[in-house]
Amino acid sequence: MTDKQLQVKKWLNRAFDAEKKVKALELCVQQCRERAESISVCYNSNDKSKSDGSTNVTENILIRLADAEMELSKQIIELLDISDEIKETIAKLQDDSLETIMIHRYILFHTVEKTAELTNYSVETVKRKQRQAIEKLTPFDTF
Repeated sequence: MTDKQLQVKKWLNRAFDAEKKVKALELCVQQCRERAESISVCYNSNDKSKSDGSTNVTENILIRLADAEMELSKQIIELLDISDEIKETIAKLQDDSLETIMIHRYILFHTVEKTAELTNYSVETVKRKQRQAIEKLTPFDTF
């Protein structure tokens, strides 16, 4: 592969990297939510000892949860933007067969083997078509 083709491949992989970040942030939000629920359960079961300090702790946890959810939302929007850019570029191929392979690989994040299974191509054919698509995309200035 040429440097330009490697650059194209790296550009196409941006959605995969963004997806991994979104999944990690989803886990952070889930963990924060569980912590918030456990704190509120502890305070709700012991109302007699509830003080202004407990309200502040709960409030701080809920603020952190809201911040984490906001960050997740921003990253999801970024992922969708990146995916749209990649889809638009894949559409420039104007070849249904190549576009299908590239969608499976760079939008749906399927492995070569899974792509082969879903498209009824051999693994070698998927690899060849992916190389052809990358070669065909290389002249575009998108990257």
